[in-house]
Amino acid sequence: MQLFIVILAISFLQVWGAENPLHKDQWFKNWVAFVKGHESVPKSSTWQLFIVLGGPLIAVVMLGVLVYNISFWLLLPLGVVVLLYSFGRGEFNDLVHEYTLACRQDDWQEAIARAQHLGVTVEDVEHGDWSTLHQHFLDEASYRGFERMFAVLFWFLVLGPVGALMYRLTRLYLDDDPQNHELTARLLWIIEWPAVRVLGLSFAFTGNFVGCYRRWQECVFCLRRNTKSVLGLSVLGALSVDDELEQTCEVTTKELGLLVRLYTRTLWFWLAFAALGVLLI
Repeated sequence: MQLFIVILAISFLQVWGAENPLHKDQWFKNWVAFVKGHESVPKSSTWQLFIVLGGPLIAVVMLGVLVYNISFWLLLPLGVVVLLYSFGRGEFNDLVHEYTLACRQDDWQEAIARAQHLGVTVEDVEHGDWSTLHQHFLDEASYRGFERMFAVLFWFLVLGPVGALMYRLTRLYLDDDPQNHELTARLLWIIEWPAVRVLGLSFAFTGNFVGCYRRWQECVFCLRRNTKSVLGLSVLGALSVDDELEQTCEVTTKELGLLVRLYTRTLWFWLAFAALGVLLI
């Protein structure tokens, strides 16, 4: 059933695009505010994290048990709804296109605006330093492609709807106040650790095998590098990108186009692999 849920959810996503009607996060913000403000909840960040994430996850488990007792097939729409909610927020492909267009037109302000909208940190980028901005945008685009789709799918295939929701709520909780969530950032790194390595290995089959596999080997068991660093190495290897190549507009535009196609191929690869697993089991 998990494969059917994934296919249905992705189909809805293709129709809705960035206008996913299930991406309403105010309930979670209200829940976080309630937990942090309630007198009976310990002020310990560990306890707050446990309650903030545990409450909704336990609710989904209980709802799943209730639905299962009514009808097994009702788990299908429940899984689709949870998975659709867990996918990443906002637009991706359009932002990449708008950024490359601004780059070609040498429109620095528009490029900065598109980069910030994607989540790129631009405070350390000097005005007119296109090379640094390009590198930041490429790194962030690689990560956003991962967190929007593949991290969610990984945990959905491993733990079902609870796994997908666990990842998204952790990401949302960290985004709510990144400066004061060291524990949440650590948890997110742990959750992303296996997912980004599975994705990196997948790139070896959907991109340049030798280049990607060699870079993947460098960090497969590494416990120090962050997710973006590991992902960046795998992407560079899969796209056969020279580390020392200057990030000009032409180079970055080409790499972004290749990156989008790489993620598309890898998504099909994951679906085919999941289908093969269903047939063998």
